[in-house]
Amino acid sequence: MRFIALIPALLIALIMGFMTGMWQFATFSFVSIASGLLTSSLIKLKRKEPDLDYSDQPIWIHPRSIAIGDKLLPKTGWFFREPFDDIFFQHFSKLALERDVAEKAIALEQSHYRSSKAGALPFWAGVSEGADLEFDLARDGPHALIVGSTGAGKSEFLKLITGSMLASVKPKEMLMVLVDFKGGAALTALNTHPCAMTLLTDIDGTNHERFWLYLLGELKQREFQLAKAGKSSVDQLPELPRLLVLADELPAILTSHNLAPTAMEAIAARGRSLGVHLIATSQSLSGISRSLITNLTLRFALGVTDPGDLVSLSPTVRPSTLSTSKAIAFNGIKSYPFDFPMTKSLPGLGGDKFLPDAVRGWSVGLPLVILKDRDLLALIDHPLEHRLEELRLSSFGSGSVLLVGARSSGKSSFAQLMREVSEEVVLDEPSIEELEKAMLSGSVICSVASNFVLPLSIQRKFDHIIYLRQGNLEQHMAAGLPKAQWNEKLPPGRGWYRNQTIQLVMPTPSQGKRGSLSEQLQPVH
Repeated sequence: MRFIALIPALLIALIMGFMTGMWQFATFSFVSIASGLLTSSLIKLKRKEPDLDYSDQPIWIHPRSIAIGDKLLPKTGWFFREPFDDIFFQHFSKLALERDVAEKAIALEQSHYRSSKAGALPFWAGVSEGADLEFDLARDGPHALIVGSTGAGKSEFLKLITGSMLASVKPKEMLMVLVDFKGGAALTALNTHPCAMTLLTDIDGTNHERFWLYLLGELKQREFQLAKAGKSSVDQLPELPRLLVLADELPAILTSHNLAPTAMEAIAARGRSLGVHLIATSQSLSGISRSLITNLTLRFALGVTDPGDLVSLSPTVRPSTLSTSKAIAFNGIKSYPFDFPMTKSLPGLGGDKFLPDAVRGWSVGLPLVILKDRDLLALIDHPLEHRLEELRLSSFGSGSVLLVGARSSGKSSFAQLMREVSEEVVLDEPSIEELEKAMLSGSVICSVASNFVLPLSIQRKFDHIIYLRQGNLEQHMAAGLPKAQWNEKLPPGRGWYRNQTIQLVMPTPSQGKRGSLSEQLQPVH
């Protein structure tokens, strides 16, 4: 109806044409009306088309047609809507980046992405704007954090940069400790490398406390080594290898044990000078303390990362910075959008461990079998001090000894051994009357079942109490032992003495034959 207003102007143009012969007025009016009608039709047509988001739709390119999702586009780009131009630009930019990364991957795959830079812990991270993106963890870190949503490739990127470091660093100059809270699926292969010390997983819940104590003890041992050498930093003591701690799924690790946050924050705060470096992965920054994040200075954001996490990683970055790249690296105030390939293999897997004694200290702890040696009764584990203490008969002095354990825990076997080496009275599951009578004559060595109710007045007379595996969790906790240490599969002779883990000497058929050290030491449980 709005075009009725143009009719008077058209009539005036016609009259002017007849009266003056200047038909330009009439022609101009007709052209104006036609242009208005065409513009209005196009606007109506555009309004009828729904404003849909095609950014996540697949692109189909054929010699005769182009489509995004199920929408067929014009054959020429002159009639593309503006969003389609952006989508095609990002699509072809991504293809170009993937081509560059694929070419780099082919060129570097044989060398396991060895870094071209010199440094203590150099590694190749990917391709940024057509150039190699490389860092030195010791210089640019000393710790790193990898953040990304599920499926973004955090574990693959972790393996890529670790493999690059293994290929770039000289053998025996770097050691690894692995903590994988995805059941061990991501880092199990790395544990076979000669420089790997141990692997801790979330499905192995019985030796967590010992692992964290041993890790804290590693920091103390390195402090002692530097102090003894009169040095202030590992840079001044090249014979001390750097230790790389890989932690996959950091928030879950931090909540797994009360010692985990203490150990991680100690590494982040003191690791630079001690040569201990942490690389952690996480789906988000939730559950990670601010003090820990502050020390994880080399950061990588992979895939679709939460905008709040991006701002926390680097206040100057915006989500748009990711553009078509898989990831973005933050080093100080600088950011580098980059892409990386999926690693197909890791260098140097298998073979003998560089430091087998150190591996036994990290992974084995107490042996399952202790060969009888004069009055040696047991070994006590001190993970915080990285040592095993011998418990001999003389250690008890003239005090009485009480051994409490369930069936098949090794208490009767130990009582039998004590009869052979001790002159004291040895009782195996006596009655209360028998025990009271024996204690009247002096000190005794006694073993009782975990469900035996021993009067407190008698229990107080024992100077030394050793707890072996108890019958159930309730008896374990009633003995004053931590709930996290309950394990119904403890081997015979394994228990606790003065809050430390202990392994008693157990009589075995092979007692008279001394085997190799590797045969004597078996994994701790």
